[in-house]
Amino acid sequence: MLLKICDLLNTFCQAFIFTWVTQNIVDKEKRISKKSFVTLIGLICAEVIAFTYSNFHSPFANFLMIVLVFLLVAVFFRKSIIEALIGVGISYFIIAMLAYFLVTFYQTVLIGLNLPIRVDVQMLLFIFVPAWIIYGVLYKVRRSIFGVAIFFRNLRHSLFFVLIIDISLVILDTFRIEWTIESMNIFFKFFIYLLAFISFVSVTVFFAKINSKSKEVEMLNKALNEKIVELKKLKHDYGSEISTLYGLYQLKRYDRMGEILKDIVDRYQMLSFAINVSHKINPIVFSVLHHAVCAGINVITIDEANYDNLAITHNELLKLLSNIVNNAVDVLKSSKNPTIRYKSYNSFNGVTIVISNNGPEIPAELKNKIFEPGFSTKSKEAGDRGYGLSIVKDIMNRCGGKIYLKSNSEYTQFKFEIPNTNL
Repeated sequence: MLLKICDLLNTFCQAFIFTWVTQNIVDKEKRISKKSFVTLIGLICAEVIAFTYSNFHSPFANFLMIVLVFLLVAVFFRKSIIEALIGVGISYFIIAMLAYFLVTFYQTVLIGLNLPIRVDVQMLLFIFVPAWIIYGVLYKVRRSIFGVAIFFRNLRHSLFFVLIIDISLVILDTFRIEWTIESMNIFFKFFIYLLAFISFVSVTVFFAKINSKSKEVEMLNKALNEKIVELKKLKHDYGSEISTLYGLYQLKRYDRMGEILKDIVDRYQMLSFAINVSHKINPIVFSVLHHAVCAGINVITIDEANYDNLAITHNELLKLLSNIVNNAVDVLKSSKNPTIRYKSYNSFNGVTIVISNNGPEIPAELKNKIFEPGFSTKSKEAGDRGYGLSIVKDIMNRCGGKIYLKSNSEYTQFKFEIPNTNL
């Protein structure tokens, strides 16, 4: 009876973790209601209990049970299915690893001690109670867990990629259940699991970065195709105008020729040969980056953040972005293939903005000075230089945000972590 009560309580904790982690990594507007939240926990508990006390072979029952959990979460979070599968995958990984180490420790160490305690009490003390304590610790460090989950979410995975990772986790845990039945040495088991974990993380990050880069390349190819179409239209227009100019020359209509030539020159000067690639761009962000495009700088934008609840005003956000982008435009004037990359995404308690450019490296000795009022690497004109980055720092200090600067021979990157308002 004691074990059944403990198992039911543990099942509820696990169902809560599946739903709670997923709820916190999807965008706010796509989260489920409290009623749906409670309903999902109840359904997960019901199906886990049904499989737990069935007559199925335990590894196979576990496989079907977890697949059904994934399906339930995907149905409830169907508006954000990729984020949901990432959330439930991370939750399942934590639960599976915890179960492996606690059960293995109990089977290989405690049973051999022949403690004068009933078996159900032993399992309560050495499996269930440690699990509940660890669940409490996980709640305390929830920001870090959500941060990891959001990191994977913002790498812009495809649905197929996320499904492969989740299915791999389920298969790996199915093998884990088989292994715990065998008399394999505990240290060898630990080595295998540690190796699998390291391989899993390495492969996930590697392919996630490739996937994210492929999305960017896809956007660039689309922009280049649009630019080619635009240039073909220009070629056609200029061909017609050249024929007109030749006709006017034969008629000695030099005044009209001058008017047409002036119009051609004016239109040429207004042309921008820069590539502008954007995804879900906010009006404020667009207004700032448009200046860079007009200056002939390639701009790649992936703007997925929600700026509505930030602890800074829209005017302060405009100042922050303008100062960073304007500085980038200045340093890129002499660069080959000048490019600015803008990326934003929702973090656990705010928004993260990353702005990078392929301009010259900022020397290490200047990295701590560039945010000081009046400091500038450019020549001062009427004392108006060197205050842009100090304004940025003041804005971030007032809202409790953080600034990270990274600069090398390939790129310079400013990363801003802006918290949401406490209201």
